[in-house]
Amino acid sequence: MINEQVMADTVQRMLEAGIDEPTVLSTLVDTGLTQEEAASIIQKVKAPKAPVQEEIIQQQQDVQMLRNVVETQAQEQDLQQTQTHNMLNMHEQKIDDVSKKVDEVKQVIKDQASPADPSLNYRISNLENKMEEINAGSKAMLDLMQKILETDRKVLTELESKK
Repeated sequence: MINEQVMADTVQRMLEAGIDEPTVLSTLVDTGLTQEEAASIIQKVKAPKAPVQEEIIQQQQDVQMLRNVVETQAQEQDLQQTQTHNMLNMHEQKIDDVSKKVDEVKQVIKDQASPADPSLNYRISNLENKMEEINAGSKAMLDLMQKILETDRKVLTELESKK
C-alpha cells in the first residue's frame, strides 16, 4: 500500500485545488484503496489542525525546558571546573612554598662551616629528588586538569551552538 502520509498530502493538495470530494474519493479507490480507506484519509485531511498547533506549542515548551536543563548543567560544570582549578592552584602554591623552604634549608646547610656529613648529604639528595618528583607530578596533573577543562568548555560550546 502507498504511504499514508503521501496519500494524505496528495488529498490535501487536491482539495486545495478545488477538486470535489467524490472525484478525490474515486481517485483514491483507483490507486487500490478500498472505499472505507479512501473516505478515512479524506476525513483525516479535512479534520481541524488544532491538535497539531497544540503539539507544536508542547514541543516548544519541551525544547525550552531542555535548554534550561542544559544551561543549568553548563553552569554547574563551570562551577565545578572553577572549583577544581582553584584547588589545583592552591595545591601548586603549597608545593612551591614547600620547595622554597627546602631550598632555604639546603642553603643554610651549605653555608655552615662544619664539615659535610655524608649521611646528611644523602638525605638531602633524596629529599631533593622526591621534591622534584612531587613537583613534576603536580605540574603534570595541573596541565592535565587544564586540558580537561578546555575540552569540557569546547564540548559545552558545541552543545550551546547546536541549540
